[in-house]
This record gives sequence, structure tokens and C-alpha cells, in this order.
Amino acid sequence: MKQRGDGEDLRLGEGLRQVRKERRISLEQLAAGTELSVGFLSQFECGKANISVENLKKITDFLDIDMVRLFEVNGGRKLGTITRKGEGMPFTVEESTAYCEALVRKSSANLQATLYVNPPGEGRKVPMAHVGDELVYVIRGEALFTLNDQEYLLKEGDLMHYRSEALHSWVNPGKWECVLLIVNSPPNW
Repeated sequence: MKQRGDGEDLRLGEGLRQVRKERRISLEQLAAGTELSVGFLSQFECGKANISVENLKKITDFLDIDMVRLFEVNGGRKLGTITRKGEGMPFTVEESTAYCEALVRKSSANLQATLYVNPPGEGRKVPMAHVGDELVYVIRGEALFTLNDQEYLLKEGDLMHYRSEALHSWVNPGKWECVLLIVNSPPNW
């Protein structure tokens, strides 16, 4: 018997519990479908029992998942990452004093999220373009966005979606700070 915290069987057990709960399958249903006992399955989920490859195959066949899925849950691949306030990666924008912070780490997603804090008259003044889609959400203040030759005044609570291939830039035309959240995919690291 393994003790809690002792490696792969614990991780697999936690993975099994998560998948089983996601699919709303009880231990009794899993036991009936795999011909394994409820007690054994419960101990395995808690990391207190070893499992053979044959029994693991019975479980994954019943759940209709690849065996590797159990390794990915809660220990192999993280299901989510958190960037706490101030923990992003600060950077500068050409010809601007705006504060910029990348909120999603490069290796964790197929998108990029950036917080821009723009003093009055500041923003991304030099137009840029890249492949993909982009969303801008105005958290506070207002921003004057330019897409190619079209201008859009966005105010607090507004969201705009556009193709990133359009030359895009923005400036804070207001008297107070403007805070934007911009999400684009794929990231242009």
C-alpha cells in the first residue's frame, strides 16, 4: 500500500477522481462498469492503493479516455495558471510612458493578455499589425482606437474585437488614466 503523497498512483488517483466527478459517475457505477470493487477504487483515488496497467486500462476504457489523461490532471499538466496582481511581466511600448504588463506566461497558452495603464495622451502611438484576432476591453477611462484609417472611441465597459492584421494603435484622449485589457491570439511574443 502506498501512503498519501507517494508519487504516480496518488497523481493517477486524483486524476481519476477529477475525471469521474466531471462526468458525474459514482464510485459504484465505475465499480460496476470495471468489475473492480468500490473499496479498491476509493483507496486508489486517495493514493492508498497501487494499480496494475490492466486495471487502469479497464477504468480508462469505461471512461472512454486515453490513459495519459489521468496523468495530466492535477500534477502532470496544470489545468490553469494564475497571475496575481503585479506578477505579470512588465514591458515598454515604443514612444509611450504607458505601463504595460503581460499577464499570461509564454509557455502556458495560445493567447496573450496584456494590461495597459495609459496616462492622458499616452498609448500605443506607433501602429502595429500581426496575425490573429484581438479583443480590447476598457476597464477604466476611454481610448481612441485606430484600425487602418478608421477611428473608434471606446469607453469604460466597451469591448472591441478586430483582426490583428489591421494596423492598430490607440491613445488615451481623456483627462484621466485609461486602463485596457487586450487579449490576442496567437501571441506575438
